[in-house]
Amino acid sequence: MDTTLGRQWRVFYAYTAWSVVLVLVLLPLGIALFHGTKIPALLAVQPAATVLLIVQIALGAWSGWRSLEAWAAAEASPGRDRWGIRRVGRLPVDPILLAALVPAVLIGGLTLIGDADALPLVISLSTLTTTAAFRWRWEIGIAGVAVFAVATALLQHSVPLAISCGAIVLAAVLSIRLSLWLAAMVQELDDAREAQAQLAVAEERLRFARDLHDVTGRDLSVIAVKAELVAQLAEREDPRAVDHGREVAQIARTSLSEIRALVRGYREADLATELRGTASLLRSAHAEVTIHGEADDVPVRHAGTAAWVLREGGTNILRHADPSAVTITLSPGGVTLVNDGSPGPDEVLEGSGLIGMRERLGAGSALSIHRESGTFTLDVRFDALEGDR
Repeated sequence: MDTTLGRQWRVFYAYTAWSVVLVLVLLPLGIALFHGTKIPALLAVQPAATVLLIVQIALGAWSGWRSLEAWAAAEASPGRDRWGIRRVGRLPVDPILLAALVPAVLIGGLTLIGDADALPLVISLSTLTTTAAFRWRWEIGIAGVAVFAVATALLQHSVPLAISCGAIVLAAVLSIRLSLWLAAMVQELDDAREAQAQLAVAEERLRFARDLHDVTGRDLSVIAVKAELVAQLAEREDPRAVDHGREVAQIARTSLSEIRALVRGYREADLATELRGTASLLRSAHAEVTIHGEADDVPVRHAGTAAWVLREGGTNILRHADPSAVTITLSPGGVTLVNDGSPGPDEVLEGSGLIGMRERLGAGSALSIHRESGTFTLDVRFDALEGDR
């Protein structure tokens, strides 16, 4: 399964896969106990049929596991099933499922020649029915269970017993289908959560792009028109070209000042505002945010740097991690961000983002990072001067 998927989906997938395997393993044991027989006792009386039955149980569980892996890794279908959830349709049939049919045929042969009674065959059919039926739509599953119940009635000569066994198999098939439906819903929610986090980052980029366009769009248009006019006047050796050229230069200087002010305002946002914005951004990705300290705890001369660290650090958490909990600590000595959901080796290779962050800190400030057991820590320490609070 793709390890880049969200943690909620990975955990729920593991829970679903192991639940299906346990159902496929325990169901035949339950059928045997329902008939008043235990597998060890059956092994002593009918060793050949019991060994084949154990092999079939193992093959069925393995087939179920392989099918779930293929189901989880498959691309999402553009269509929806009757419940409006993707990926709850037909699961793939692999060669292991076909291999699980062989022991059933052999057990049936032993039953026909009289070397085994009907019980191992009934248990074998329950295993095969459950392993196959949960892969298709519920109508096919119910039909398969009905066929199993009829076969049980013919083999055991007891309609009530056949109905009871059929009910057990039907409950197993429906429970597996329900688990798959819930897993698909978790996948939908996990995808939505990731999309929401990406949207929050994109909205921040769009906000800055919109502000930059508003500041520079008009000036650049005027510069383009003025430059064309200067070129035409210069071709005619019109002395007014000099004045218009100076106007172009003045407009360019004014626009450059406005751009610098915009970027400075973006980089030196109010710390309290940036703290609220970063916490809101992370919470929109369903991360639990805990804040220690306040914006006023950071010395005034470091407030701009702290705000920038919060903005860059919060954005990087959403880009490179899948956090369920984030802790932000503000103090006179620095800013610390700790987040979980960051799998990988403890040794962190610094990319351009961290390198740029180091370069933009003051000469006396320091940045340190480390990862341990999936928890990533970004710690920025300010240079301490007398008078800092």
